[in-house]
Amino acid sequence: MKLLNLTISRVDAPVFDGGVVSVTVPGSEGEMTLMADHMALISALKPGVITIRQTDDLDIVHEITNGTLEVHDNHATILI
Repeated sequence: MKLLNLTISRVDAPVFDGGVVSVTVPGSEGEMTLMADHMALISALKPGVITIRQTDDLDIVHEITNGTLEVHDNHATILI
């Protein structure tokens, strides 16, 4: 299974860096789920929850107040 490379960072420290099956984020226009080979995009994030699916059975959840998402070349970067 092909994975999406995901990096989540705060100004003061990294939060997550690794391959994921999917990541669901609270986009400014609504919730969206990203998987491997997602099209390029940039979006503001609103308050809510980021859900990272590493396997079919393992999810990691991070609550955020806002942020920015950039996706390109099978890599998603979230700054929170």
